[in-house]
Amino acid sequence: MGLFKKKMEALKRSKLEETHEIVCLYCFKNFDHDRVLFRALAHVEAEGYRAVPDNVLDAYRARFHMDDAGELPVVLDPDHFSEVSKGYHRGILSALTDDHRQMTTKRLCPYCHNDIPQSAGFAPSTIISFVGASQAGKSVFLTSLVHTLKTLTPRNFQIFCTPINNEMGRKFKIAYEDPLIENGCLLDPTQKEIQQEPFIFTFSFADGAMPEINIAFFDAAGEGMVDNTYMEMYASHIRNSSGVLFLVDPMQFRTVGKKIAMMNGLDLDTAHTDEPVEVLTGLVEDYIYKQASGISQIPTAVVLTKTDLLRPLQAEGEYVRKDSHFFNNYTHKGFLDLDAFHIVHEEVDEFLNLVDPNFRNALKRRFAQLGFFAVSALGTNPDTIQQRVASFAPVRVDEPFLWLLYKLGYITGAAGNK
Repeated sequence: MGLFKKKMEALKRSKLEETHEIVCLYCFKNFDHDRVLFRALAHVEAEGYRAVPDNVLDAYRARFHMDDAGELPVVLDPDHFSEVSKGYHRGILSALTDDHRQMTTKRLCPYCHNDIPQSAGFAPSTIISFVGASQAGKSVFLTSLVHTLKTLTPRNFQIFCTPINNEMGRKFKIAYEDPLIENGCLLDPTQKEIQQEPFIFTFSFADGAMPEINIAFFDAAGEGMVDNTYMEMYASHIRNSSGVLFLVDPMQFRTVGKKIAMMNGLDLDTAHTDEPVEVLTGLVEDYIYKQASGISQIPTAVVLTKTDLLRPLQAEGEYVRKDSHFFNNYTHKGFLDLDAFHIVHEEVDEFLNLVDPNFRNALKRRFAQLGFFAVSALGTNPDTIQQRVASFAPVRVDEPFLWLLYKLGYITGAAGNK
């Protein structure tokens, strides 16, 4: 089939069915649903079909210090097959029959050769990006959030969170959950030398009212990224995000960082100099604000982390209210309690206006959909000298994520008295 005729056929299918551009949840590249590649069902001892190493996939895995995938069935390009060999479901290319009459439905990203989910093309790709400096607590927050989504959320929302495959689940458990939650060891900040691949989880709804969604969490190093390929991937993941979690460490604020450190008995060097407004300018504006308006429409949760460090300020009442809700846990059940959200939203807004009005105002200028949150991923201050965690009892850690699900239409919201 000629290129023009092929494009006309694709256009005709897209008009008949609701289709979505695919964003790979591994490398964050965009492509149309008819540009996918396929993995042969099995290797065949025939010319061109014997199992071979996949150099493209191995190059992706090498970027994240993973072992080669080994010999795999060959990759098939649909452009090399006639239309009668292609299978479509709801207007989307979803199957391919090879020269040996074996049909495969294993679709691959054309750029990194990772598997793409079955829902790709049928539903929007969902990416939640983590933004913040390297010391803002992204790795600890991610661990605490995913653990909460796997253990607590199913009881309150009938939403079930599982890793997209066994390899990813095992790696997340070994690298994140076991050290922090089981062994009580603090996680090291994500560094450019140890580039961490995205972690992808499937969210399914017990009542079947919503289609299953796959969400990629990308915990990228907040600073010092010099690898151009990695930077391109990082930029793509933010541009294609459905929601943003912007993590802010209260010790990053120049006005109050040193005071927080001293009141908590921490080394003054623990208070960082890379202020949030600098992180906003350096990490976000280059990637998100390419629209003509300069305003992002992506729902963005600004998350004040490590709220346990703010307890000494509460006694003074200068920066944190004496009746602050920062330290009160809250469990949302069945819907996002908008009253509970607005109480903390307004309190964080007030805190930011006191410690860094420039940062607060820049956020409000740049984001059309903005929510403020305060969380403690651990529920207690860790021993930073011994790098140990005495206990694990997160406070409001899932609230920013639930708000994003609410903004994206996956859960409902209502006043608490309804």
